[in-house]
Amino acid sequence: MPTYAIEVLIIVLAIYTIAYIYYGRRILQERIVRASSDRPTPAIEKFDGVDYVPANKYVLFGHHFASIAGAGPIVGPAIAMVYGWALPLLWVLFGNVFIGTVHDYLALMASVRHGGISIMSVSEVVMGRKARYVFLAYTFMALLLVYAAFASIAAILFVQTPSAATLSLLYMPIALFMGIMMYRIGLDTRIATLITLLLVVGAFYYSYHTPLYLGPAEGWVAYHRWVIILGLYAILAASLPVWYLLQPRDYTNAYILFTFVGLATIGGLLVADKALIAPAYTSFAPKIVNFANQPTPFWPAIPLIIACGSLSGFHSLVSSGTTSKQLANELEGLFIGYGAMLTEGALSTLAVIIPISIAWDAAELKEMGVIKENILEHNAVGRFAVGYGYMLGKAFERFGISLTDTFSVFKLFAVVSLILFVMTTLDTATRLARFAFQELIDWLEKVDKNLYTFLSNKWIASAIVVLIGTAMAYPVVTIGGKEVAAFRVVWPAFAGVNQMLAALALLTSALWVYAVAKVRGTYSILILIPAMFLWVTVTVGLAWWLIVVAPKLALAQTIGAGSIAAISLLLNLGLIYLFYKGLTAAQARQ
Repeated sequence: MPTYAIEVLIIVLAIYTIAYIYYGRRILQERIVRASSDRPTPAIEKFDGVDYVPANKYVLFGHHFASIAGAGPIVGPAIAMVYGWALPLLWVLFGNVFIGTVHDYLALMASVRHGGISIMSVSEVVMGRKARYVFLAYTFMALLLVYAAFASIAAILFVQTPSAATLSLLYMPIALFMGIMMYRIGLDTRIATLITLLLVVGAFYYSYHTPLYLGPAEGWVAYHRWVIILGLYAILAASLPVWYLLQPRDYTNAYILFTFVGLATIGGLLVADKALIAPAYTSFAPKIVNFANQPTPFWPAIPLIIACGSLSGFHSLVSSGTTSKQLANELEGLFIGYGAMLTEGALSTLAVIIPISIAWDAAELKEMGVIKENILEHNAVGRFAVGYGYMLGKAFERFGISLTDTFSVFKLFAVVSLILFVMTTLDTATRLARFAFQELIDWLEKVDKNLYTFLSNKWIASAIVVLIGTAMAYPVVTIGGKEVAAFRVVWPAFAGVNQMLAALALLTSALWVYAVAKVRGTYSILILIPAMFLWVTVTVGLAWWLIVVAPKLALAQTIGAGSIAAISLLLNLGLIYLFYKGLTAAQARQ
């Protein structure tokens, strides 16, 4: 019996609506955090015009969503479709409702309650000083993997879609201009937004006709050049005041990203009568290229595949790293922290899982000569772009517009949107890694103040992050005798370390709820049990990757990602021990 798109759409939207109203607002906001508009936020109390800046909630939502929604909610589910559509969808929905949204919101509000400090510093409050340094070291290495994976993805996408490269570069001066209009000239946000969007439309038109090539079509020259250029950009974006480039760029990107999700939703509704061609289930352990073509069991490997969309530890760093310093009102935290995670889940479902499921075979496109293979034979980005373009093309057929005329346009728009997701995560990850590095070496100030001043300088700290990340993103690796970009090797390690970070951050938040917010009984258990489940799953999954997959790769390919994953696994064991000590100490104080 076939499953239709409308059935999946209704279930997903119903689950998210119920989760936001009952779990988010009534339990998390009102019963656990007890948010209040009367309590001043760090953005107001510690305003400095650089990092602590109160923002309009819609601007901040755009910045926050664009920062957390990188390539993960697209690439991960697209890879996971080799299991069929049912298992990835269940993981996304389960993760969203019980882990991802709770994780993001609590990380944000715990940070707000402690002056805008990072989730790593919150761990010190509830677990002691050792926990802070172990967590900081873990986070710093996780962010290095985030940078390496996303720099590699961005570089390869720029090579494959030169028009998107042109647009991404044009975004920079447009974002700078928007920041000046809002924060220096004092122009109304709505007017500044309108002017900026008109400039973006012009940039789209110019980019479509002016692709940017940095090297020959063959070989890896252009890829390597883009990795270097992206590194220079990341240093700049991570060091300038947040209002100057990062916030307005992410806010501007958000309009395109919302359009992307909106079109997916509308397209899904218009083709709601279409059956999902992809099988609901294929195999529990298919062979996956990113895992050296090894049989990859859904459990415990799924967190190493779907790095975002369901949940993501990176989000806790955004929530407590940049967003908490810009939140103007505690009551806006639910809309931004909780709502943005639900939006990312919708992105994974409505713009990835459903379109790919509808276009799994894409016989029409093969007849048109647009593609030659079954969509399954494409890489993850190819599956996503073809599925998105096909679904919207079929939707516009309802208005008498030919699939031939629309498929390539929507496919290109899908790739451009993906690149914008990647870029926002890249610059935010660099900034957060800079924060983590500066906190990690604060002990050095008492030992050698001059050295500390030099290393903690925002430009130097950002450069250190970029240099290490670039060293992992730059090489071209070999899998199955074929040369591919570095993210193919880095992705599972990044995803595993990232999901482990989510487990550790949620455990920290659970302990904060118990020890600081003084919440007891069912509500504290609602947070603790999912956190422990995730910790066990990712710990086993990461250990499996190190034992089964890593040895199948060449030493040069795993010296960076493999060693970071191994060290992270050890740090993770140290943190779970400190969590246990913190929990028993809190129970003893009752």
